[in-house]
Order: sequence, then C-alpha cells, then structure tokens
Amino acid sequence: MTEIGNKPGGRPAKSRIDKQNRVVSTKLTELQFYAIRKRAGEAGLRVSEYVRQAVVSAEVTPRLNRQDADTIRKLAGEANNINQLAHRANAGGFALVAVELVKLKNRIVEIINQLSDDWKNKKGKRI
Repeated sequence: MTEIGNKPGGRPAKSRIDKQNRVVSTKLTELQFYAIRKRAGEAGLRVSEYVRQAVVSAEVTPRLNRQDADTIRKLAGEANNINQLAHRANAGGFALVAVELVKLKNRIVEIINQLSDDWKNKKGKRI
C-alpha cells in the first residue's frame, strides 16, 4: 500500500496556523439566519466565510465599567435638578435661579470629566 505523504503532486499541506480546526457555534432565529445568508450571498461568500470575516472585523463596544456607570447615574440625577430649576424659573423668573444654574453647570462638567476617556471616545461607535 502506498502512503499518501509519498505521492507526488497534490495540494500542499496547510501550516498549523492556517488550519481552521476550531468551532464556535451559536443559535440564531430564522430571521437572523436568513438575513446572514442573504448578506453572504450578496457578498459572494459562503455563510461560514461571511460570518468568519464579520466576527474578525467587528468592533464591539464593551459594557460600562462600574465607575462610569456610577458617574452616568450621577449625571442623570443632575437632570432632575435641571428640571426643578426650570420649574422655579418658569414660576418666579430666571434671575431667581441664575446662580444655581451656574453651580449646576459646573457640577455637570465635573461629572462628565470623571467619565473614562474610553467611554467618552467610544460612545458614538456601535456595531
């Protein structure tokens, strides 16, 4: 019997890093599957190759860390203060709340500055 490795010609073996031997599986709804299949067809790729390229090139926005989440909650609390000052300004005039508005603005700027640069730079990017 002849060993396959001794046969001349044929396709050269792939290197270890080029072999695709890891499997990642996921469940999809019918709608998700057909949407992926349609996009793969439009791109002229098999579904597996389309998904592989999409996964490798996708940019994922990580969840907020605990510190940034706490800072966002503080910022939401200041929104309540703005609403209360707006009611007071409507009832008694802007001059009565002007000083408080300046203080509130400064607190909001401080809170925004507490957010991490990662969050501030990534907030507009989503996949």
